Amino acid sequence: MQSVNKVIDFVWPQHLVSDQSAQWIFECFNWALLNFDRQEFLQRTVLVQPSNQFFPGNVSSVHAKAENIFKHSLRYAGLNHWPFQLVAPTDLSQQPVVDLQLQNFSRNSATALQDVAAVLPINISYNPQQTLKAEDLSASFAHLFAQHLLLQSKQLPPGDETHLLEASEVLAVFMGFGVLLANSAYTFRGGCGSCFNPAANRKASLSETEIVFATALFAELKGIPKQQACRYLKKHLRSSYSIALRQIRNLTKAQSLQQQFSLK
Repeated sequence: MQSVNKVIDFVWPQHLVSDQSAQWIFECFNWALLNFDRQEFLQRTVLVQPSNQFFPGNVSSVHAKAENIFKHSLRYAGLNHWPFQLVAPTDLSQQPVVDLQLQNFSRNSATALQDVAAVLPINISYNPQQTLKAEDLSASFAHLFAQHLLLQSKQLPPGDETHLLEASEVLAVFMGFGVLLANSAYTFRGGCGSCFNPAANRKASLSETEIVFATALFAELKGIPKQQACRYLKKHLRSSYSIALRQIRNLTKAQSLQQQFSLK
């Protein structure tokens, strides 16, 4: 009987990430809810999926495709009112950090729009190779948006300045891009490598399992069913998502997840 139990534990692990990583991701979500517009998260943030429904549009060039993905990604991030401007890689030049001097960090708000109306554009560019992999490009844009949001807020995340890139990636998950970030976190090179294009891949700051865990936490807080959340998740990540759900629910057995995050 003991050996059978060991087999079951092996097939159905209870932890996707370490307790320390899980706790840090929980803390990042609490930090994001406190500093980056709780109401936007609750009422308007969606789980962005790599489909034509989320990224409609016909394009005729590499830059037009990047522009289309950029436009939709910026809208889902709730940062349409920020002075982001997409420029072609050949037109990108060194630019000092623009301090928006925002009084609040409400996304999609008229007040925030007035705050940034007269600010010079913040230029963002892209890797042309990534237009071959639209979800990688959108995930890269989302991570950049989150980095700017974190920088402008001047709010250090859990772990302080040593975890800025990792925390900004959790913030991008919080903004709804978890599936795209998880799908683009790791690309298998394949046997001969003839189809592998490293220039098209996104460079992730978190591990694949950490992003899946954060995505499952996002979906649980938003009440998104597993089937819906996993519809476009890579097949090999769906079992990881199930493990993440079990780990999250085990961590919150004493009280509901919504109560733990003061959402009720």
